Amino acid sequence: MTRNFLSKVELQAYRNKGWIVPSYRLPETLVEEMRVEYAALLARNAHLESDIMLAPHQINGGSQGVIGSEKWLEFATRPELLEIAAQLIGEDIILWGTTIFGKPAHNGKETPWHQDGEYYPIRPLETLTIWIPLDDVTPENGPMRFIPGSHRAREVFSHSWVEGDNKTINLVCDAEQFDETTAEDLILEAGQVSFHDVYMIHGSRANRTDKRRAAFIVRLMPATSLYDHALGAEIGKQHPAQGYGVRPLYLVRGRDVNGNNNFSIGH
Repeated sequence: MTRNFLSKVELQAYRNKGWIVPSYRLPETLVEEMRVEYAALLARNAHLESDIMLAPHQINGGSQGVIGSEKWLEFATRPELLEIAAQLIGEDIILWGTTIFGKPAHNGKETPWHQDGEYYPIRPLETLTIWIPLDDVTPENGPMRFIPGSHRAREVFSHSWVEGDNKTINLVCDAEQFDETTAEDLILEAGQVSFHDVYMIHGSRANRTDKRRAAFIVRLMPATSLYDHALGAEIGKQHPAQGYGVRPLYLVRGRDVNGNNNFSIGH
């Protein structure tokens, strides 16, 4: 049974705003272990920019050619994190992706306003994102920003392609879909954790400070949904580095309620 890390008030706040920062914190020793593992990841992948590194939990370099390690899978499936996730998306959970946004000092790229669901081959579209800072997040170093309540329509709004290599992504939510003046910054200390909904409009400014702002991202979907690898391959024609057609799935809690998820691809 699920341990109730989140109170009824916190759960209602998540439903209303689309994200939550629980009182639970990762142990300092674990955060330091993650930093050490991140340094090793950067050393193994010196040929890649550190702004965005996909699927570090994969050791076969399946996405973006990143040479990862199983430690990231271990970090992503901490029992406490899965307990909180179960309160938000149900007992049956599949892990389908991880990412590290490095936000290096001085030139950490911006992430324009977007919805994650614009990219994902998951039907029905449901995903929970766990956002774990490895460094303190300040107003100055490019914190993630949310448009509160933008998830409630359960709709992927229109996006447009915006050229430029000064961004981590190029598919940007059209400005008429939201009011940027309502945006709230996600200010966190290393060890705190946030959870947000797949329909949430969010982004971040560039990091111009002299300190990096790295964060480890975990993507979980309820096992009632289908991760459609064939659709992922089609999406991958426009976004080949993502490896959506060959992403390995991990049943990390409960059972595959959908019954059609393929747990052999990508392993």
